[in-house]
Amino acid sequence: MAEASTMLAEHQAPEKEPGKSAEQYNPSPEERKLIQLVDDVLGKNKKHRRTYDHNWLEDYRMFRGRQWKEQRPSYRHSEVLNYIFRSIQSTVPIQVDARPRFEYLPQEPGDAEVAEIINEVAEADWVRHNWGEQLLEVVYDSNIYGTGLSEMEGEPNRINYESRDPVYCFPAPEARDTNRGCPTFVYAEPKDLGWIKRKHPDKAKFLKADVAQLITSERSQNDVRFRSPADRNQVMEGSTPTDPANKDLALYKVLYLTPEYCAEDFDEEERPVIDEATGEPRVREDGSREVEYVQKAKYPNGRRIITCAGVLLDDGPIPYDDGEIPFDRYVNYLLPREFWGMSEVEQLKGPQRMINKIYSFALDVLTLMGNPIWMVPSSSGVDPDSLTNRPGLNVEYDGENSPQRVEGVSLQPFVLQMFDKLGEVFDSISGSQDVTRGVQPTGVTAASAISSLQEAAHTRIRQKARNLDFYLQGVGQKYLSRLFQFMSAPQVYRLTGKDGAARYFRMQVEPTEGQNGVPGKKVRVTPYTDEGKEDVTGMREYEIRGKFDVRVVTGSSLPFAKAEKEGKLLKFFELGIIDEEEVLKGSDYPNWEAVLQRIEEKKAAQAQAEAAAAPPPKGAA
Repeated sequence: MAEASTMLAEHQAPEKEPGKSAEQYNPSPEERKLIQLVDDVLGKNKKHRRTYDHNWLEDYRMFRGRQWKEQRPSYRHSEVLNYIFRSIQSTVPIQVDARPRFEYLPQEPGDAEVAEIINEVAEADWVRHNWGEQLLEVVYDSNIYGTGLSEMEGEPNRINYESRDPVYCFPAPEARDTNRGCPTFVYAEPKDLGWIKRKHPDKAKFLKADVAQLITSERSQNDVRFRSPADRNQVMEGSTPTDPANKDLALYKVLYLTPEYCAEDFDEEERPVIDEATGEPRVREDGSREVEYVQKAKYPNGRRIITCAGVLLDDGPIPYDDGEIPFDRYVNYLLPREFWGMSEVEQLKGPQRMINKIYSFALDVLTLMGNPIWMVPSSSGVDPDSLTNRPGLNVEYDGENSPQRVEGVSLQPFVLQMFDKLGEVFDSISGSQDVTRGVQPTGVTAASAISSLQEAAHTRIRQKARNLDFYLQGVGQKYLSRLFQFMSAPQVYRLTGKDGAARYFRMQVEPTEGQNGVPGKKVRVTPYTDEGKEDVTGMREYEIRGKFDVRVVTGSSLPFAKAEKEGKLLKFFELGIIDEEEVLKGSDYPNWEAVLQRIEEKKAAQAQAEAAAAPPPKGAA
């Protein structure tokens, strides 16, 4: 029996310590310090952002047409003529009308050929993943909140470009841009608890919805700090979200720290001492190598810390070779030396409310005074309830005084004049004139004068286009960095040559040792034959020797400039300065590659027919 009890004891689970659960998260002192660091930085950055975000919800409602703050009686009009919507919707389509293209220019002459291939790869990814929709969301955010933000993430064999809600972004107070003067950046978004557990399965058992903790927490008594306009999430002062329709949300917080912020974190590295004369490691008398200890930065590319529900999910270096925060910002109107920009709504709310009130008050007058009332003397012998204002109503009375109709107060003429004047003031502030919306200006008939007026009316839109170019420069640079870092598996792309013919190739990026201890990249390109088979003999390898300059080619997105550009292209083609390919590419003609290929085939067939019909040369047998 003693032996049996010993065997049972060996196979039994160890007893749990009293008061300690297997599912309880017990962070170490270092982990507890990192969790507190994330909360402290988030609180500091959020406090600074209050100067800019206190009107974001109101601005979103103004854009959507919910523009009356006070509750009005049901018999009073609360109409909205949404000029703000008209202004934004007349400029945003112009900004994104021409799809931007990244053009990579090599700094080293030997990288010219691979740059052409990278340009085709960037074009294919933009179309394949429909990144134009993400760009459109960024532009809308900038018009409504003043600043739009996006993230260029990378994972094995995939690059993700997505717009990010400015509500969940918290840059450092001293930040000028996401990667300029921004030592800390926090992205805190309410996420579904299941998504977080799938992404971090090793800590899944410790995670709980913040809403469940909020019920018994004193933080639940805090006022709502911000409600995201696009959804129903409410972010509390204590960084805790709640959604009445979803009880399984938790605040997923990602903190990015720049290398300057992590400058005090060092690791000691053991290195052999090299003799300057021989270039070999020094050896002591006992035969052992002489070593030295050198301090090395622990996070030379910066640091990323992820926490959720009081649990440290991840801590390590920023997972990108460029060492940059993966976010980029696009500002609508730049505020000097500020991270956040100025929105369209901010300056248009005043005239918009005046327009709504004047229009609604005018309708009140027409409603209350438009239908004349009856004055019925008591001696008329007429029942007032019988006077229904029905057209053609006959009123009989047998008293001394007859009932009389009394017209209401008419609308003052200056009301409509004021309404027209406010419309002009609104257009003046917004910078959106009739010519911007395609309406021909009155009193101007000459084509040259209209063209000059159109040019002058789009000065503000051109400034926005330049801001968009600045934003896309950073996006294009990050895309190139992610391409060289994560696209290790072979990918098939299409390359269109100068002759318009489409050729397919397989590209693969491989790391190399590089030079002077700096890792490099090697691009391997394998073409395909016309039969769809790999042409191993034509395989080329390109060693990336230097960096690439990024030039964003957006083209002119203004309607009148597009027509002018197409006219110039046709004129240059008629003079023989450019060929068919430049005309089709410059005018953004759809499926221009196939059209150009048919032109080449037609020319070849025509040349062959002319050669067959030509008489034989003199002296030929």
